[in-house]
Amino acid sequence: MKVDPVQVALTCLFCGCNLQAPENAQYSSGDLIKCQGCGEHNDYDSVVEVAKEMGIAQLAGDIEKQLAAEIRKIFGK
Repeated sequence: MKVDPVQVALTCLFCGCNLQAPENAQYSSGDLIKCQGCGEHNDYDSVVEVAKEMGIAQLAGDIEKQLAAEIRKIFGK
């Protein structure tokens, strides 16, 4: 079974807008990322942690759907 990669956008912790940075920007732990939408500064580590949690939740939902489909195939329902 082939699994497609999960893509999660980094979002502002204040307004929910997708964070956008200059093309060559590199961030690391402790950096602040300014939101282009609301102007607030987001902590890099917090933004990454929220993105990880969102990715895990999305992947769990995809797995549940796939399992349900496989069970329907097996039991014909």
